[in-house]
Amino acid sequence: MMAATEEPVSTEEPQARGIVDDVINAVSDAVDESKDVANDITGGAVGDIENAAHNVQNKLGAGLPSLSLPGSRKPGYWIAFMVLAAAVLIGASAQYAGENSSYGDYAVSVGAVGAGLGLLTLLVYRSRDSNLKKVQFELQGVGQVTNEMLIAFFFFVWWVVGACVLTFNFVPFAITGNGYFSLWAGAFASAGYLADASGRTLDSLASRARSKGPLFGLIVPSVVLIIATTTDNSFGQSRLDLDQCKYGLSVGIISLVGILFLLALDDRGSRLDFGRNGQRMADTLPKLVAFVLVCLWAAAAIVLTFDKPFTNTSLANGYFACWLGLILSFCFAVQEIEELRKIVDDATAASA
Repeated sequence: MMAATEEPVSTEEPQARGIVDDVINAVSDAVDESKDVANDITGGAVGDIENAAHNVQNKLGAGLPSLSLPGSRKPGYWIAFMVLAAAVLIGASAQYAGENSSYGDYAVSVGAVGAGLGLLTLLVYRSRDSNLKKVQFELQGVGQVTNEMLIAFFFFVWWVVGACVLTFNFVPFAITGNGYFSLWAGAFASAGYLADASGRTLDSLASRARSKGPLFGLIVPSVVLIIATTTDNSFGQSRLDLDQCKYGLSVGIISLVGILFLLALDDRGSRLDFGRNGQRMADTLPKLVAFVLVCLWAAAAIVLTFDKPFTNTSLANGYFACWLGLILSFCFAVQEIEELRKIVDDATAASA
């Protein structure tokens, strides 16, 4: 009886498995056939689209001025950025031209010259003029100076001077707005163009920034804070009459001196023999300077932006300089002070 009941089960199982296998194979064959049909239908069209995309990319690459892949030289990008900033500046400053304000006329001229010469420079790049690479002279520490570098240096001076003069002295552009941001955007782009023309790509600058980036960056808020605290206010009164501005000036000077000292130590330290004790002191100095800078900039941000005079962005340069200085000094401290870096790393790991 038991044997009679087991025989049907043993014969049906292989049959069921065979049916399932046949279904799976049929489905697999159907999927493969559908893929082949889809490739037959769209393959030619897809290929045409890909070829067209490559042709458009090649034409654009040939037409645009030296636009290339990230990490390589790209002067056209920087110049186009300057032209855009100049256009915004012209629009922002046009209303102040001819109103018995030399600053208003100067603002228009900064934008007009930046846009006009920027477009002309783009045309020169488009024509692939070999004179751009012509060497004019050599400078120690710089090397060969080409026409391209001289053009870039002119743009850098033009935009930086314009940004400093107008955002520190011209009331409408001392406040955050189109005029303020277009001036500093033009100055930033001109600095990028100068670095590019000097043969320093974004990759090389980023590599340098990873090692001493916060320290180099701290130069900017230090200089800006020195200027912001020493210029007269809109009523012609010296800001140094305020004790807060006197403290801000001292922070800017101490910070700048400390930065230059550390950069000089880093540049020449490897070639000097300090001895055992001297080397230990040389290794400790960056940590000490970093700690002092964080304390100074933290106090400056509190005193100057919570009390006076940089309590809001109506005096944007001083306001941004205080907070940027605090952020960069803290980043530098994290770089140099191992204990602080460990705390930040542990906090980052915990949040992840």
